Amino acid sequence: MSHIHVFKRRPFQVLLGLLGLTVILFALLAATPFTLGVKLNQGGLDPRIQKIMNEAIYQYGEWGLLETDPATGHIVQSLAPAQRLFVQGSTTKIFSVSAALNDLGFNHHFTTPIYALGQTSSSSLKGNLVLVAQGDLTMGGRTKPDGTVDFTDVDHGDASNFVPGVTLTPENPLAGINQLAQQIRKSGITHVNGDVVIDDRLFQPDPNLDPRTNPMIINDNLFDVVVTPGHIGAGPGSVNWRPQVAPFHLDVQVKTVAAGQTTALSVQPFPDGRLLVSGTIAADAGQQVRIADIPDPAAFARTALIEALGRVGVHQADFQN
Repeated sequence: MSHIHVFKRRPFQVLLGLLGLTVILFALLAATPFTLGVKLNQGGLDPRIQKIMNEAIYQYGEWGLLETDPATGHIVQSLAPAQRLFVQGSTTKIFSVSAALNDLGFNHHFTTPIYALGQTSSSSLKGNLVLVAQGDLTMGGRTKPDGTVDFTDVDHGDASNFVPGVTLTPENPLAGINQLAQQIRKSGITHVNGDVVIDDRLFQPDPNLDPRTNPMIINDNLFDVVVTPGHIGAGPGSVNWRPQVAPFHLDVQVKTVAAGQTTALSVQPFPDGRLLVSGTIAADAGQQVRIADIPDPAAFARTALIEALGRVGVHQADFQN
């Protein structure tokens, strides 16, 4: 008899709130300390915002701020002359995130289904398992025990030789994939005579965006590599990486140099699955995080799911490579 079984993951609830007012804040390096040169309406800025803007680190910065009421278009507060241009950078995300929250609602959950397409007999499925990617931003890989989404002050997306203090969240980036595999096993399926398929046709990635967006996301579609220094003149003290999925493996070519010297590390993926970790790390550099793009998110997710199924006892012998 033909069956379609559906296994679903509801990874997290959108907890961000959509503000009633749109606020845009830009910082631009300048030659003079910051002063509030424009009189503010409605009692001025929140003192907490002013405290941040007046910190010593920004003493040679110039701020631009525009706050409008989206219902009326009325300018509530404004800093800097109207003709002053700023590079908006990541503050552009305010608009896309606000639009998504407004459309989806505050309590929206992303649900990632896996369909068992084919015939089931006893504990065997004669057919395919199809994961339909839904654009889940974390795929359970940042979900804390209380259901909220974890993050760090300097997150891994900023990891480079020029951004200090990058740290990783402690959660397992493969948590969502593991949960789906467990659901399949609990349904009674232990053998799959077919294939595992990732359907990533929710939308077509824009080739002009860097990094490209993709409906199949695991760990922001990044490899995390954590390097610590070793003895001067020798290799690193330790190198760890995640998420670990075949056929990817490390090729470490890193040298520890004297304290105070340059730390310059890079991670480069190759078609054969090699992740080349190369460069130098200073003896006093402490833990360093570097990243590399996962080359093919759908292929990566397929292998990750096959491996997760194997860990919970779903027979992999018939899966096609």
